[in-house]
Amino acid sequence: MIYSRKVFFYETDAQGIVHHSNYPRYFEEARGYFLEKNGLPYEKVRDELKLDVVLLELIVKYKKFLKFGDIFYIKMYPKVLNKYFFKFEYILTNQNNNIICTGETKHCFVKKENKKMLSIPKEFLRIIEQNTIR
Repeated sequence: MIYSRKVFFYETDAQGIVHHSNYPRYFEEARGYFLEKNGLPYEKVRDELKLDVVLLELIVKYKKFLKFGDIFYIKMYPKVLNKYFFKFEYILTNQNNNIICTGETKHCFVKKENKKMLSIPKEFLRIIEQNTIR
């Protein structure tokens, strides 16, 4: 799945380029898009399933930069690590297909009321299986 959008002016810094702190936000937007497009939006996870998705690790490797008005694309690759943990790998490119940065996030699910970690729900395992590159 690919998420894309245009860089807004407020995301840039004094040098006119996207501030480094925005790339993790872009990853989060892409995750939300991924879940929504696969029938499991955050609202359903939180309100119907009574779960929260917790971010445990974040890695970003910067290679180039974006600037105001650039269009970018994020390719996401979900992966189950074990019965409790899963991750997403990201490749963010610009409109010329140059790699701007890569990243990874590691997550788990917790019960909303007590924050106790639980195994990955079947609904989510199905979505990851459907989106795994073979």
